[in-house]
Amino acid sequence: MCIAIYKPKDKHIKKETLNLCYQNNPDGAGFMFAEDKELKIQKGFFNFEKFYKAYKKHEAKKCVIHFRIKTHGKVDETNCHPFYINNSMGFVHNGTITGFGNDTFSDTIQFNEGILQKLVGKWGNLALFQDPIVDLIENRIGWSKLIMLDRHGNHKIFNEEKGEWDNGVWYSNKSYQPAPKYPVQTAWTKYDWGRYSKQLTHSVSPEPIAQSVFKVGDSCIVTDTIKDQTTGAQLDVGEWVEIVACNKNGTVDIACDEGDTTRPFIFYNISTKRLMKDEYAEYWD
Repeated sequence: MCIAIYKPKDKHIKKETLNLCYQNNPDGAGFMFAEDKELKIQKGFFNFEKFYKAYKKHEAKKCVIHFRIKTHGKVDETNCHPFYINNSMGFVHNGTITGFGNDTFSDTIQFNEGILQKLVGKWGNLALFQDPIVDLIENRIGWSKLIMLDRHGNHKIFNEEKGEWDNGVWYSNKSYQPAPKYPVQTAWTKYDWGRYSKQLTHSVSPEPIAQSVFKVGDSCIVTDTIKDQTTGAQLDVGEWVEIVACNKNGTVDIACDEGDTTRPFIFYNISTKRLMKDEYAEYWD
């Protein structure tokens, strides 16, 4: 589900924090900054030390940083963030935007081409800083977060309240922090059943190839129908969600990408047995 970071000028992020972001979101890194009235993007880093060597030269500047973990599209430089909207404005994205993305290109690329570039092409860069447009975009992207930056250093965080500020730096989720110490109850594997089946929603292999720890910011697939008993709203098998809180009792709170008056964004106290982390999505039928 990635992590997006906004770092103001002269703020510092520890190397170990950035490294943890990379380890938790290892499918490509990048950053952008404004200098001499130009927007500069450096991306396509698949090695942390190479990323850090490039970033270190610019760490005193206002920077927007991104570490990717894929939900759609290939793991390659093309799908790495940030992205240019035009030659003077760029952005990064954390989350999943429904209705966009395929096996080749991420939902972020297609959202940029289908929405952002058209908005800016017609109304100019300032459109993305206007309250009505911001409201429209935030309602469309659900729990996702966007950070915009232009060549003058102006920035805008969409769904800012859904992330958090820590020591003067904004993070789109908690994957910059060490994982919770309590264990996860479920491990998913190819062992003895090949591809995942809807009839095996609670199966746990006796010989797992991986034991996972769920954490805030993880992208997951719903493996068992989840119903909100208060509102009657429902998440169906196969839907993508993001973990937004890990509870002391071992359950998690999850956010879906679409919501209306009958379907809340947040489902609370969900057993991790009803979720599959995105790195195991290849077993999904």
